[in-house]
Amino acid sequence: MEPIIQISLDLTNIDEALAVAHAAVRAGVDWLEAGTPLILAEGLHGVRALRREFPDVPIVADLKTMDGAGLEAEMMFQAGANMVVVMGQAHDASIIEQVKMAQKYGGKVMCDVMLCPD
Repeated sequence: MEPIIQISLDLTNIDEALAVAHAAVRAGVDWLEAGTPLILAEGLHGVRALRREFPDVPIVADLKTMDGAGLEAEMMFQAGANMVVVMGQAHDASIIEQVKMAQKYGGKVMCDVMLCPD
């Protein structure tokens, strides 16, 4: 398996995020991550703007979801994300709901294992 290079767009302004994303894609980055700060600042607009600018590049929505996972995942998939992030410490029911939405929309779920025991 070839390594995948992902850049986290942890910015609070969509114009800056798009400029960095364009430079990153030109440099060979494989995946664009709508980082948590971008999602908090720009919401679904940020994910939609990335999808509009980069129709063929996988987009990760780093929600860091703990609860409300199904609804949040559905919103991000509808906005154009290919993958969503759930926290590994989330309740199993939250993780399952996110996986169900990923299956419904043909997306994927990443699990952030920050603070999870080894």
